[in-house]
Amino acid sequence: MNGHGEAETGGVRPGKPRDRKLGDEWSDWKGDERDQLVEEKMTTFFFLSAGVVLIVVALLPVLWYLVKPRIVLLSPLVAAFAERALIVSAGTLLVLLAMEGIAVLKCGISFFPYRVMEGFLLSVLPKAIWLGGKLGISRDRVGNSFIRVHNFFTRSGSGLDPERLLILLPRCLKKEARSMLVEKVDGDALKVLTVAGGEEAREAIRELRPTLILALACERDLMSGIKDVADKIPVLAIPNRRPEGPCKNTDFSAEELDEMLGFIRMSRSRKPSRRS
Repeated sequence: MNGHGEAETGGVRPGKPRDRKLGDEWSDWKGDERDQLVEEKMTTFFFLSAGVVLIVVALLPVLWYLVKPRIVLLSPLVAAFAERALIVSAGTLLVLLAMEGIAVLKCGISFFPYRVMEGFLLSVLPKAIWLGGKLGISRDRVGNSFIRVHNFFTRSGSGLDPERLLILLPRCLKKEARSMLVEKVDGDALKVLTVAGGEEAREAIRELRPTLILALACERDLMSGIKDVADKIPVLAIPNRRPEGPCKNTDFSAEELDEMLGFIRMSRSRKPSRRS
């Protein structure tokens, strides 16, 4: 949902297309063909999130070791209570997250409300990207997995209202793909907009006041857009395909669009129409 900047990325690397300008968000792209058609599973983001949580929990004893002497000086009783509370809290967090991961991946259900999990996902995302980089997993692969996880929790939210659907498309989507999408939507959307940047998308959201957004873009723009608006308006996202690299003649999975529209229509049929 964020647009592609017009700044030229310095030092075009071997294999990187030279026939377009890329924004700063693509400065680390190396022209890797594996990132042109990314179909990552939810497990990737779950495992990276688990790794982030384990790192944080492992650092807690170090932090406690540094602050404990000062607390003991104030009150040994408070220090003992705080230490037990820290151990119980860390253990409870690990158990709950393990149960949630198993429930989502094995049973397709969630124990936690959508807003709780959305906040957790967005807080973990930057650390998961960092950890993925250390393990040789590209930002686009991590982002693709994150989007699938975010879609799962968005769709599982009990308060989802699909009546005023706004569809946002990137400028780089090829004409044939856009025409096919408009034909498939067939009046289901409040509006289908091609947006040039994040500000233009936000302006459209303020003007149209949708209750649900369906966005098609690259993983990097989708992650940025979700962080911008998902706390106010639920967002469903479909990552694009980049057979010619970023920002040029991109495409998307028709099957994924059909499945997403089927879910939206089914959700809409369960609610009395309120569309104006």
